[in-house]
Amino acid sequence: MVSSLRAYGNKRGHKLKSVRVFHVNSGACNGCDIELLDILTPFYDIERLGVKLVSTPRHAHALLVTGPLTRKTASAVVRAYEAMPPEPRIVIAVGTCACSGGIFYDSYALYRRIGRSMFDVPRRGGISELIPVHIYIPGCPPRPEEIIYGISLLLELVNERVSKQHYKEESLEDYKLTRRKSLISERLRYSLREKTRHIIGYFDRDRVLEKFLEIVQMAEKSENPRKRLSELIDEYCAREEDSRVRECLKILERDYWRLKNALLSREEVIYWI
Repeated sequence: MVSSLRAYGNKRGHKLKSVRVFHVNSGACNGCDIELLDILTPFYDIERLGVKLVSTPRHAHALLVTGPLTRKTASAVVRAYEAMPPEPRIVIAVGTCACSGGIFYDSYALYRRIGRSMFDVPRRGGISELIPVHIYIPGCPPRPEEIIYGISLLLELVNERVSKQHYKEESLEDYKLTRRKSLISERLRYSLREKTRHIIGYFDRDRVLEKFLEIVQMAEKSENPRKRLSELIDEYCAREEDSRVRECLKILERDYWRLKNALLSREEVIYWI
């Protein structure tokens, strides 16, 4: 999915008929870079759309960034961004790493603002940690067609595939509440999945997590879910022969309540849409 600002021209509202792009690699594995080279070949020929790569940010309308934002390249990205003309100064994040940090989102090598929480959105490690991003083109790597589609949105050559939805005042609060519960559930599952992987590895991760979530569902039906969950975990561990699984379930029980309380206390999570 591509998220963009429609008709992003200069402050006078002029539509861009062509765009000059300066490419910056902020720590990519070169997978996305190869796809960028692909769209320049005669097969895709993106220059037919008025898009041209330039060798200096001083001549660029758009800054195209690939890779997670590493601490080593953060200053170079800022210098390139500030060297661009003030209008329209568009930023395009290509690839999952540039959008959110990808699998490296929690790496010590990535740049991130001080004081960020693990529940902040977008996830840490993306280009938006440092400069505003106008177009996101996720993928590992994104296909050439996806990159061309994202840039075509910039030039208003195609219409966005996401339509607006309008909500009445009385239905909006219900929607926010439902969405908030869904997001909390998703974040809980993802965080516990990562924790399970660290403890027990990839092979048994999903099996152990599904068992834990099954026990959680049983505990949530009781009047005292916290106490009931502890009892159910103890009962299961008494029958489990694998010490890794027993230890993992105990840690997941502790982290489940900690993460759930942290998410419930963050009202802004409802705006993660």
